[in-house]
Amino acid sequence: MIRSTLVLAIAALGFNAMDASAAEVQVAYKGIITQANGVQASAFLPGQEILIRYVVDTSAVDTNPNPSAGVYYNTGLKQLHISIADADVNVSTGIGTVQTFNDVSGTDQAFFYSHITNGLLASMPVIHAEIDFVDEESSMLSNDGIPTTHLPANDTFVSLGTNAGFTSLRLLLEPAALAPTCAEEGFTGTKLAWCKNICENGNTGAAREMWIRRWVNRYHELPACALIDVQQPE
Repeated sequence: MIRSTLVLAIAALGFNAMDASAAEVQVAYKGIITQANGVQASAFLPGQEILIRYVVDTSAVDTNPNPSAGVYYNTGLKQLHISIADADVNVSTGIGTVQTFNDVSGTDQAFFYSHITNGLLASMPVIHAEIDFVDEESSMLSNDGIPTTHLPANDTFVSLGTNAGFTSLRLLLEPAALAPTCAEEGFTGTKLAWCKNICENGNTGAAREMWIRRWVNRYHELPACALIDVQQPE
């Protein structure tokens, strides 16, 4: 896969916080893991279900003058969420980067990644989360803009990094229905904070179950964002 060296130069420049009026688009996928490689590959098994959701900012500026390669450094990605229930993985990110390659070296590629992460892999904090879409037929993209629709890639990979190193998951994905964010559901105050602890803050295992039970005990019905990958406790 191609990774633009331009990112290293851009990283030194820094960027301001994104405008609240930025145009955001959310995309979601569901699927299964077909292969795991890397230092913590043993945490995963083929056939495990994975849920992926990311939010991009379509107003982000392409900092790469190459018309075939877009770089939206620390602006293009607003959030990436990766959930693999059977592996006890529930990772969320903050802002990050989108990179696109439209018919470069005969392939189309789109990368979404962030180092601002919350979540665990095999009890270790995740410090990098990424999803990559690769199309060897170069028909996935029509330009180097930020993709806002489901991508018909030949290969899709998730990469999770911890202090132990990187683990790569090869995936078979299909489009998934979008779940609203906690803010989009209209939650405020305590309800918003609890919803984020269930869906958006990277809690897994016992910690997440605690918030689910607290929510059910007080509010009874789980927020919509939780219904896509958890069962309501009995």
